[in-house]
Amino acid sequence: MSYANSSSIAEPLLNEDGFVAEINDGVCNLRIATGSVNAVTFHQWEGFIRLFKALPQYDVGVVVVSGLPGNHFCAGNDFREFSKLNLAEAEAGAELIKEVTETVRQSSVVSIAALHGGVMGSGLMMSCACDIRLGSITGRIGLPEVNVGAYGGYRILTERLPDSEARLLTLSGVPMPMIRAYNLGFVQELLDCNDALDQRANELARLIARKTTGALRHEVKNCMNDSIALPLAAGFEREIQLGAHIMAMN
Repeated sequence: MSYANSSSIAEPLLNEDGFVAEINDGVCNLRIATGSVNAVTFHQWEGFIRLFKALPQYDVGVVVVSGLPGNHFCAGNDFREFSKLNLAEAEAGAELIKEVTETVRQSSVVSIAALHGGVMGSGLMMSCACDIRLGSITGRIGLPEVNVGAYGGYRILTERLPDSEARLLTLSGVPMPMIRAYNLGFVQELLDCNDALDQRANELARLIARKTTGALRHEVKNCMNDSIALPLAAGFEREIQLGAHIMAMN
C-alpha cells in the first residue's frame, strides 16, 4: 500500500491495485477502479481488505464505497480466474470474499454503499456488509454465479432481502432492478442519476461523521454489532453501557 499523508496534504490518498481512497474531514471516498465493469480479482480483493483496515488510523468516521463515476459499481469477481482454480484455490477464494464482508461489517468505520450500474456477485456481497445502501434508479443487483456454473452469495443476501428474493437471485442469475431492491428495503434511498447518488452519499456521510466523534465514532458500530447478535434484554444492556459511558465523558 502506498500512502500520501502529511501536514501539507489536505486530503490523504490511499491506493491499492484497483482501489483509490480519498479522505477529507473524517469521510473517505473509496472507489473501485479496476476497469469499465469493475470486475475484481482475488489479488485485488486482498488489497481492498488492507485498505479498509487502514481507515481507522486516519480517524475516518464514514466511508462511501462506489465505482468510478460512469462505471458500474462492481461486476463481482473476474470470472476469467475461475477456470484456472483447483479445489483448494476455489475454497481459498471463497474464504477471501468472506473476509472482505467481515472486514467491512466488523470495522468501526460506518460504511455507505453508493450503488450504480451493475452490482454483482462479490460486489453485491460486499455491499450487503455495508451499514447503509443508496442506489441509482438505473442500477441492478444480481448474483450471476449460476450462469458460469458457480455458487455463492445467498446467505449474506438473506440479511438484506426476503429469503425467497435471495433464492430467486441466486438460482436464476437474473439481475433485479434497483427500484425493486428499493421497494424491498435493500437500499434505503433511491436517486434519479449517478451524480445525485454521489452527492447524496457524501452529504449523508458528512452528516454522520459530524455527529459521531470521539469515543462514539470508535465504539458505536461495535456496540450495534454486539447488540444485534444478543437477545433483546442483553442487547439493550450493551447499549446502556455505551450510552452511559459516552454521556459521562461529555
